[in-house]
Amino acid sequence: MQGLKSTFIVSSLLATFMSVCVAQTAVPVVSTSYGAVSGVLSRGVRQYLGVPFAAPPVGELRWQAPQPAAPWSGTRDGSVPGERCAQTKYVGAQSLAEDCLYLNIHVPNDIGAKQLPVMVWIHGGAFLGGAATDYDMRTLATKAQAVIVSINYRLGPFGFFRTQELAAQNASVNFGLQDQQAALRWVRDEISRFGGNPGNVTIFGESAGGISVCLHLVSPQSKGLFHKAISQSGPCETLTDRTVASVQDSATQLATTAGCAQGPGLLACLRNKNTTEILAAQAYEFSLLKDNTKWAPVPDGITLIAAPDELIRRGEFNRVPVMWGTNRDEGRLFVAAEHLKSLLPLSIRQFDQALDTASGGDGAFKKKLASTYSPWTYYTLDLALAALLTDRYFSCNAMSDVQAMQQYVPVYHYEFTEANTPGVLDPYMLMGAFHGAEMRFLFQAKLPGPTFLWPLNSAQQKLADQMGAYWGNFARSGNPNDASLPKWVEARSDASTALLLNSRGISSLGIDKLQDIHHCGLWARP
Repeated sequence: MQGLKSTFIVSSLLATFMSVCVAQTAVPVVSTSYGAVSGVLSRGVRQYLGVPFAAPPVGELRWQAPQPAAPWSGTRDGSVPGERCAQTKYVGAQSLAEDCLYLNIHVPNDIGAKQLPVMVWIHGGAFLGGAATDYDMRTLATKAQAVIVSINYRLGPFGFFRTQELAAQNASVNFGLQDQQAALRWVRDEISRFGGNPGNVTIFGESAGGISVCLHLVSPQSKGLFHKAISQSGPCETLTDRTVASVQDSATQLATTAGCAQGPGLLACLRNKNTTEILAAQAYEFSLLKDNTKWAPVPDGITLIAAPDELIRRGEFNRVPVMWGTNRDEGRLFVAAEHLKSLLPLSIRQFDQALDTASGGDGAFKKKLASTYSPWTYYTLDLALAALLTDRYFSCNAMSDVQAMQQYVPVYHYEFTEANTPGVLDPYMLMGAFHGAEMRFLFQAKLPGPTFLWPLNSAQQKLADQMGAYWGNFARSGNPNDASLPKWVEARSDASTALLLNSRGISSLGIDKLQDIHHCGLWARP
């Protein structure tokens, strides 16, 4: 009898455990305008993955504006993310998939009838690589109490391309940007079905994703698709100084390499080439040290009327509250990437070539750069060049954006200064607050690419939680502050300050002092 009783108790406990497990994994199926989609529950977050927001841009749709997704019958499996957009192995894995226009939705569980703020993440990768699935949004969705959507968009020569035939059709160059806009329209039309408020959408992104945020601020086609904007290490001027003509020249070179003759049939010839052939024909390896951007958004008179930094300075942008910032040591990641290629520290020749690039061939300016970024000051060639890259491409450009925007909209400016971020190791220098380091704290997850994951210490965990709260508060109300957080003062023309994010304590610093730290007087426009 005692044995039977024990068996009954064990069976009852097992049944209870199994019913709890079933309850935890039973995620509601959501009906969209295109069809029903199932999801999965993971760490208290409902995830609906691999949801198409546009038709596959393949065949005749390669190098055309995104078209509406086709409806489906039955229930679509939302447990598997979509493919990465076609790319070489630059950020993460290589991909040959052009059928890649999918998004992922992350919803805190048990939100009831509430409609949460929506945050749309645009990934980075120099407009060449990366994917929505490189980023784990579960912790931020919970911390920020927001519905987070991460999106893919076409990259490299698939995303930014121009031929004479496309020019004759008055087509935009910026297919990748149009993909992002298509995703934002999908969010506007469908996100309420998942518990998100389509009237409270924040776009945010890092690096090329942060630059994309600026592009949406100035693009006429993005007006009304979002209500707040966060740019992380993505100033408006960075990677946006190419012209339509230069993109067309790059396309001509690609076509020649691919074996397509110039003339009326060139576009058809290129559309008949497979993904591997197009990627091979671009023959391109991006390097910030060489300033050799090849495929990137440009003013095309359609999606972008002029250079984004110029439009921001003129006040010609979609006026919403913004959060804008960079990291103290952005350039160290790009120098570390050079170390990875050669397994050696920078040579004097490489350093001199980088000074040539930065000076634009101006001998007098090159001497100023050599004096300001002397290895004797920064201890090594590597750290000296990293500081130059940080100041030239990120810190000073971002501060210029802040000073322009604060005349028109609320701006919250930050600099991430945490010097011991887990994620990247380099044999020749400490990585400091490198490019992308803030994401380790914001998402509390592994960084994209070949990075390492080790635990945050208690002080870093506190900073991570504070950052999640700042970002969530901003998405909710346009103001990152609440009573539990150190005060973040809005940047103003009469008292412009930046919030310094550091595990030793969050503090503020005047933008004039920050400009001195980053030698912004040297990089000021004439």
